[in-house]
Parts: sequence; structure tokens; C-alpha cells
Amino acid sequence: MATFKALSGGRQIVLVAGPLLFVSLFFTWQNVEFDYGPAGIATVPLDGFDAWGLLLALLVVGTVTIIALQSLTDVEMSDDIPWATVTFGLGAATFAVAVLKNLMDAGSSWESYGYVALAGGVAVGTYLEWASARKDGTPFPAAQKRRGIRSTA
Repeated sequence: MATFKALSGGRQIVLVAGPLLFVSLFFTWQNVEFDYGPAGIATVPLDGFDAWGLLLALLVVGTVTIIALQSLTDVEMSDDIPWATVTFGLGAATFAVAVLKNLMDAGSSWESYGYVALAGGVAVGTYLEWASARKDGTPFPAAQKRRGIRSTA
């Protein structure tokens, strides 16, 4: 718990909201009604695992895995890859897919709007990490001087 408290706010948000968003895919995201004529109308609750939900699950797992590897382990991550930018892109894509899923699902349940808020939490957490990396002046590979390569012009 002390390790978690020592993390930045953005990483804490991602490490809490991400797993909660993944687990939410097992709960009701939409209620579909079937009309059986004189027998009545049946409402069937559907979980979040459809094509959009699978993409959302993969994005969440990827984002949380990168943040957890950076924060909670001693794994050496490549310095050539701008990890803050990668996780920000994954977080923004997570939010976009959650919004699209909610808009495209017929009969979205009221709980699904809370799940979209969790995706927003993942996006905000990754943005905070990206902004702090930019503020700290962490060099990105595109901004670093390339050694051994000279232009011919």
C-alpha cells in the first residue's frame, strides 16, 4: 500500500479505474427488449462483451499493464519509446471506444454511463502522466539528437 501511495495521482487513477472498467464489462451495459406479441415484452440484459467491448478490454489491459510495469516493478523499459505518449494514446482510445460503444448499443443501461466515466478516468490519468512527463522535460525520441545520422542536404 505504501508503494501505491507513493505513485503519482495519474498512475493511481489509472490503476484504480482501469481494473474497475475491465470488471464492468461483465455487468449489464444494455437492455434489449423483445416483443412477443400477446405474450408480452421481455427485457434481456446484455453484458459489455461484444466487438466494441472486446476492443475496450484489450485497450484497458494494455494501458494498465504498461502503467503497472513502469510503477510497480523493476522492469527496464526501453528509453527509445515515449511511454507517456503511448499510454496517453491508449487512454484516449479507451475513452473514445467506451463512448462509441455506449452510443452504438441499442438500449444502453444507465450503468453504462458510469462505466464510460471510468473510461474517462483512465483517459484523465494517462493525460496527467503525459502532462507531467512533458513538464519535467523528459526528452522524447523525436526531439532527441540522432547520433551517426547526418542529412545529405
